Amino acid sequence: MSLLPSRTTSSNSNNVSAASVIADLKKGDPAKRNDFVWNHQERFYAIAYLATDDANAATDLTISAFQNVFSQLKSINTKQFTDGIWDWLVGFIVDSCADWHSINSAPVSRDPRTDPSTDGSSQMDWETTIILGSQRVKRCIASLPQEQQKVFLLRHNFNLSYEQIAIVINQAPEDVMAWLFRARVQIVKCLGRG
Repeated sequence: MSLLPSRTTSSNSNNVSAASVIADLKKGDPAKRNDFVWNHQERFYAIAYLATDDANAATDLTISAFQNVFSQLKSINTKQFTDGIWDWLVGFIVDSCADWHSINSAPVSRDPRTDPSTDGSSQMDWETTIILGSQRVKRCIASLPQEQQKVFLLRHNFNLSYEQIAIVINQAPEDVMAWLFRARVQIVKCLGRG
């Protein structure tokens, strides 16, 4: 999996039609089911770990998300899916994270200090930084505050929407957007320094 997936292509296993994967899984072939879990478990776990900061909770959330996937297979009409498999699957791990936060986290509150217009980060063009190289980007990501690292990785490694990221990390969508913009600003500044 690349550090920064492009907008037009994604990794091969995530670009496959959800309808074809679901149809294969509904046939009940254990080998295909195992391959399916193997192909997606790392992404589920990574998102769950970013949500909980706890290895055991992340494992539980990953298992729960896969159980929900397989329980829903029985009632799915494969003709209703036109998107890729990841677009369908991501909802399961996001829902598991939401359930975990509803039990283990405080209610979401808006942080007034995260207005992106105050530091100009809302005007950044992130895609122009991609050409500077992934190793430099990784080094710059490592220098970010933890909440900015999380939203950056969830957005650019896992292609989650702002709303999904907000659910995963139990924050207001506006805060997620602000942290992501600020992360991009800091990475651009870091890349500019070399």
